[in-house]
Amino acid sequence: MTLKDEVMPSRSDVRQTALQPNYRYLLVETDGQEALMVWIGNEPHRLGQASVWVSSDGVIIRTVKGKLVGVSEPRRRWQLISEALVASPLPSSSIARLTQSSDAQPGYRMGMVQTVDQKALPASEQAMAWVDRSLGLRWVEEVDSNTGARMALYGLNADNQTIAGQRCVTAQWCLRWQTWPAKASTSSL
Repeated sequence: MTLKDEVMPSRSDVRQTALQPNYRYLLVETDGQEALMVWIGNEPHRLGQASVWVSSDGVIIRTVKGKLVGVSEPRRRWQLISEALVASPLPSSSIARLTQSSDAQPGYRMGMVQTVDQKALPASEQAMAWVDRSLGLRWVEEVDSNTGARMALYGLNADNQTIAGQRCVTAQWCLRWQTWPAKASTSSL
């Protein structure tokens, strides 16, 4: 039996899958498809220790403290190279400003730098339909400071750990993820 057969279900019934208790899972959605990914370990990354997640079809996702920092799949590859705090918070607001540098393929877009504003969402906007509301998460969003376009959302539990998120790498390519099974308190992604 392969790793794929043992712990990776087909995409059609992901949320109902009986899970192996000795594995850690990440539920990921992109392009309307859900899949479970399995944690295979940690590796050094410029932003800290990255958790490495693998899908049955070979897609690899890396997270640092629950935030997406890299994804590799057959058609494309993206990684967050660096992130630097510019100001926290900005004068008279609760917004932190970050600069992020990333690389993306195809297209040889290397060292792309964006300025990002990070802020907490009001309680009225905090429940995201794709995450179990009973988790009681607080949500933080990142928007491009030049265009105002939302780039990322992060759901934090009561322990201030990121256990769910959404990141739009491009306007046409967004990923959503959460620890699986869903629970309010968990070890870091």
